[in-house]
Amino acid sequence: MSNQNSRWLRLLAAVIALAMFGAACGGSDDEGSSATTAAPSDDGSSDDSMEEDDSMEEDDGMEEQHSLISDECAIPNPSDEIEVDVLGWQFPVIDAYVEELQDCEEGNYTFNVQFQDSADAQEAALADIATGNPSFEIYQGSNAAIAKYANAGGLLPLNDLIDKYSDEYDLDQIPQAAWDFMSLDGQIYAVPMVANTMHVFYNEPKLAELGLEVPATFEEAIAMCQPLKDAGMPGFVLMNQASWAWQIEFDNVLGALGGPPNIDPVTGQPNFTSDNAVEAATILKDMYDNCADPDAAEYGTTEIAADFQTGRYVVGQTWASRAIEMDDPNVSTELDNVKFAPALSTGGSVLASPAYVDGYGIAADTSADTEALFLAILAAADEESQTAAAEFAGVTRAGVSNPDGARNTDAANASYSQGRGPDLNHPAAGIARTALGNALIKIGTEGLDPRTALEEAEAEYLKEAGDQGLL
Repeated sequence: MSNQNSRWLRLLAAVIALAMFGAACGGSDDEGSSATTAAPSDDGSSDDSMEEDDSMEEDDGMEEQHSLISDECAIPNPSDEIEVDVLGWQFPVIDAYVEELQDCEEGNYTFNVQFQDSADAQEAALADIATGNPSFEIYQGSNAAIAKYANAGGLLPLNDLIDKYSDEYDLDQIPQAAWDFMSLDGQIYAVPMVANTMHVFYNEPKLAELGLEVPATFEEAIAMCQPLKDAGMPGFVLMNQASWAWQIEFDNVLGALGGPPNIDPVTGQPNFTSDNAVEAATILKDMYDNCADPDAAEYGTTEIAADFQTGRYVVGQTWASRAIEMDDPNVSTELDNVKFAPALSTGGSVLASPAYVDGYGIAADTSADTEALFLAILAAADEESQTAAAEFAGVTRAGVSNPDGARNTDAANASYSQGRGPDLNHPAAGIARTALGNALIKIGTEGLDPRTALEEAEAEYLKEAGDQGLL
């Protein structure tokens, strides 16, 4: 990775980190909060403008809208009933947004939300898109998932709708960098609503009992795994369940080593077997061989979070959005015991953590009223809704905070702003990620040599990207 590109990625992540994680704890965001504008329904002016705006007469299904649904769902009520099927995966901040969507059921909306494991949800979305007659109107996804769906032709560009409703719904509170995460070739395919990264979780009392310190590097993490196992505990936890998880972990380590990125951002030519790429895959193999839980191949983010809640897992690195679950008195036996630290490094200044944004996009081939779908998304993404959601994770509107937010703000902020940055948005990047994941997981499942895995991934990538004319 060139120094210029590396600096740009870190700057982009830092801009979003300041906007999203900086206010999560409340108490220090008075200046940001002072920029809050009144909701469109406060004085009824939105109702009058809806009646007088001639442009609304041209919108199918929208011309009869005269009133907002409620204070909680401050969007126009569609004149006709609209049933909305949503596909995604579940974590606490998404649950908060679903509740905001369901507030709109006081009007003519009905929402059917289907949650699957993240890997299964992405496969289901791509299969749904491929039919050309999708069963779902809205897809939830991270920027990487949204890029997959957009590259498959499955998402509606939202630029015109964003321009139309930007002033009314204060969409300029969302930094341009966040919109860029959801964009390809200048087209925006989803509304960014969640900021996410990965960092270290650790059970402070249990580490103290063993005389172990929180690791800052992969070398330190590997060194503590045998003492943990000798004490009857799993070693340091990474995401090893699925091919996409191996790919993310690989990109994290590669970014911490300084790159270069998996593919050239201009030509698309692969860098899969660079010296740093082989070293990154070797670090993952060492982590797996020395630290992996026997159940690692079956454990996704939900299972990892659950084992931190019950004290079975003592230290590891997972998604920042799961931190709030550590303080759930209904399920956690380790209240206040689980603490948070920045992501691991390879000994340098860049942390092995990604910059991700999650949001909602609209199916390209849906027969539903796309403007009504977009407004429903805005109802879940408005300032009031993001304030509620900020209790559970970082959000995307600048200055939005929640005093009951998760305790991981410092760890998340450091990991986001000092991490390896966002994934590439090159047209062939999705093919690269798939090829890498397919090969790297074999390091764990088949004991494949790291260099061999990368060579296998490169061959798959060159074939697929070449067949699609992307090189």
